[in-house]
Amino acid sequence: MTLLHRLSNGLTLLLEPQDDAQTVAAGYFVATGARDERPEEMGASHFLEHLMFKGSEEVGARELNVRLDELGGHANAFTSEEATVYHAAALPEDTSELLGTLTELMRPALRPEEIDTERGVILEEIAMYAEQPAVRVTDGLRAAYWGAHPLGHSVLGTSDTVRGLTRDVLVRNHRERYGADAVTLAVVGAFDAGSVQAWAEDALRGWPARTASVPARDTPPPAAPGTLCLMGDERLTRAQVALAVPGLPAAHPLREAAVVLSELIGGENGLLYWALLDTGLADSADLAHLDYRDVGSFEGGFSCDPGRTQEVLDAYRRVLADAPGAITETAVRRAARKLAVGTLLRSETPQGRLFALGMEHLALGQALSTGELVERSARVTLADVRAVLNLCPFESPTVVALGPVSELH
Repeated sequence: MTLLHRLSNGLTLLLEPQDDAQTVAAGYFVATGARDERPEEMGASHFLEHLMFKGSEEVGARELNVRLDELGGHANAFTSEEATVYHAAALPEDTSELLGTLTELMRPALRPEEIDTERGVILEEIAMYAEQPAVRVTDGLRAAYWGAHPLGHSVLGTSDTVRGLTRDVLVRNHRERYGADAVTLAVVGAFDAGSVQAWAEDALRGWPARTASVPARDTPPPAAPGTLCLMGDERLTRAQVALAVPGLPAAHPLREAAVVLSELIGGENGLLYWALLDTGLADSADLAHLDYRDVGSFEGGFSCDPGRTQEVLDAYRRVLADAPGAITETAVRRAARKLAVGTLLRSETPQGRLFALGMEHLALGQALSTGELVERSARVTLADVRAVLNLCPFESPTVVALGPVSELH
């Protein structure tokens, strides 16, 4: 059973003790990400994520990271379009140290020298990813599909925007976007809920509010259907192609059906596998459903010999166009069961369950049990999948191609 409790300052607690667990996992889930940045401050969310590990006013970077390491579990963080998450795990007897250290991490000093050092690290990271074709084509696809909207921006930012992020800008972003009402602390595993709640009431009651009201997120306009962009690069020996079509937002009642549909088309045993991989047309091919608060998309793509790019693109489009007639009730049940089993497998560890609990709460404002998540996948029907196909037409995908490809249609 999950206890949802909101502190007087607006910070949310999600506590889920597990009698059979042998570890405890905790994470701070912050309802802010790359889509909340000003265009000229692109990359600020990810920059802040790095700087959180550089110490607070009371604890330096080395001591903080040694304390995290001594917990014995995995400690890390990630930034997405709508969330920034800091998490760690430990043995039950170290629960107090786990919570205390994670909380210290959330109070960064943002020292100028640390900012300058980390800026260099991030610029190297941007340069590294710029050499990875799969990342480049995905960035190109999102820029083409979402246009000037922040969902089309890179989470890392650009070299120019990262160089322009001063300490004042980063401090302002932290104060504006890390206020108590934007933060959820989730704890899962072997711990006493009453003790953790009492600790939180005392230790977190001084968490400040956001210093500015956060503007509502702008819903991006519909993408122009059939957009095709070529990113020529003669240095590459393979063509990387990415595609996108409209999807469903996180709170849509057919969201799970959209995920089942993406599995049927782009999963390990999906339609794309048999049409493109089993036939030897492509090296890789996939399709996934991405959902945000107000919108969603299906994103996929393939890698192939450059000389066969048009042939493979035509085959990929045929798979999308033929999907309504190719998907059966039996296939839907099989894919829905696979997703339900995957949810169960991930939830067998406190850390796996932590992410499902925290991320679903950020997306939906609900604390859904593992059983509820499993049921949502398991109950998807063929009629549901067909309803998604009616809502999300696949006929005219946005297409971006990277590599030694001079012409596509």
